[in-house]
Order: sequence, then structure tokens, then C-alpha cells
Amino acid sequence: MTLAYLISAHTDAPQLKRLVETLHPDAHFFIHIDKKSDITPFQALLPQDNVHFIQERIDVRWGTILEVEYQMALIKAAIDHPVTFDRIFFLSGMDYPLWSNDRITHWLEAQKGKEILSGICMDNPAISEQQRTLYSTARPFFRIGFISNQANQRLSIVCRKAKQLLGLRKSLSFPVGNATWHLYKGAAWWCISQSLAAYIYDTYMQQPVLRHYFTDSFGQAETLIQTIAFNSPQWAPKCILHQGEYPGLAALTPLHFIIYEPIIKVMDETDYDTLMASGRMFTRKLVSGKSDRLVELLTQRT
Repeated sequence: MTLAYLISAHTDAPQLKRLVETLHPDAHFFIHIDKKSDITPFQALLPQDNVHFIQERIDVRWGTILEVEYQMALIKAAIDHPVTFDRIFFLSGMDYPLWSNDRITHWLEAQKGKEILSGICMDNPAISEQQRTLYSTARPFFRIGFISNQANQRLSIVCRKAKQLLGLRKSLSFPVGNATWHLYKGAAWWCISQSLAAYIYDTYMQQPVLRHYFTDSFGQAETLIQTIAFNSPQWAPKCILHQGEYPGLAALTPLHFIIYEPIIKVMDETDYDTLMASGRMFTRKLVSGKSDRLVELLTQRT
């Protein structure tokens, strides 16, 4: 089985090194380092031929279309590579596997025809008004080159509040060609086939309406890819659909154990038993100097 791991990172090169070196040694790793970060320490620690630091680097800002831009840059790097991959993972540099490589491979071999991408339609009556408001609030994003990032951010906030006061809302459905697409929400961490990855990338590039719709959306890194996949008659049946009320982001994250609230928790050795009981393939997040003993315990187990 040929595997690709797409990884986004911006800090903690030693943690990224131990993540890569723990996973399948014959896999290919495509890594995006935030443009704001110095790439040199990452490259120095990971000189292997199967580690590819992509040339297109995005100045990532959370909650903006820039997150989609680095997702698409990583997907493109993988699908353009000479190797054809059976599965493509999307991870964070602060992730770490809870399963052995053999267990991961055997599990993937059993998922024939399934895409490990989960989502829920946000345009349905079971979704709470609070959630609907969150995703229907337009969040304009400015990238005016001659003013600072802080000034762009302030301008974006002022514009968002003005739209709220005027009662201007984004629809949770929108036209794409002759069809009506609905907004789907999931998690940024997934594992899909190369065929689905290529479909997602090609659709994004060929449908300008998607970039237009998601430029001022909320949580694009957790919605755009799901929206493309779940509005496809071909791919939707192969993905993991959640129905009913919004189940929370943890339930929509199929492979990772993450404690999201009140902020994403840094895991340490006191979380070992909880992680082992979770049944998940990965956890997030690990930080050098704080999670080292946990890594030792996980390494001893495998």
C-alpha cells in the first residue's frame, strides 16, 4: 500500500521530525511550512528523499481562505507526484500516531471503497440556530498589500460587524452550475483516496464560485473539502455522513483524539490511558518539552 502524508506545520521542528520518523518509512511526506516560519530547522532535521517540503508557502491565518490555499497546495503536490497513492492523509505537525504502522496498514486495507472523510450538512432543520448563525455570518477577509496584517484584520472585523448590523447573511446553500450545493462541515484531518483528492482539487480549480463563496465563510479548512465531496453523487456515498443535530467537532474527527475545549489540549503522560482507550489512530497535540514522556510511553508500547 502506497501512502502519502500531507502535513501542515509552523513550529516545533523536533516534534515534526519524530512524527515523520514514526510513520511508515516507505511513505511520502509532503510538508507545508507556514511562510511566517523559518523553514531551515525543519529541512535540517528531515533531509530524507521521501520528505518533500513544498515550494508554495502560504502566510496562513486561521479562519481565512488562506487555510484552503495551503490545503490545495499540499493536495496538488501529492497528486502531481510520480507515485500513485492508495491513501492520502492530512495531518498537523503536532499529531502523533497511537497505532503501529502495521495496524494502520491493515485497517486501511479493510476499508475498501470507503473514504475516511466525515461531514454533516449545516443546511438542515436539525442544526441549531446558534450553529446556523455561526456559519451564515459573512466574514470578509482583506489582503491589501500596502497596509499591515493588523490593519487588514481590523478592516475585516469592521466589515463583518457592518454586515451583521445590516442583517446580511450567507446562505447555507448556493448554486454550482445547474445544481444547488449545501454547506457541509467536518474536520481538517482525514484520509482519502488519490482519486477523491484529485476530484476535490480539480473541482476547486474549475469552479470559481467555490472560491467566491468560501472567501468570507467561517472555518473553511473544515468545510470546503467536505462540501465538494458530499455534494458529489459519486463520492458522497463513500464518505462518512452524520445526520441529525450537530454532534460537535470531536465526533466529526474520525481518526484523531483531540480535546478541543476550551482550547486544544497539549497531551502529556497523564493522558496515556485515555488515549489508549480512545480507539483513535492519531492524537493531537504534542509539544516538545511537554509531551516527551508520553512519546516514550507510546514508543515502548509499539
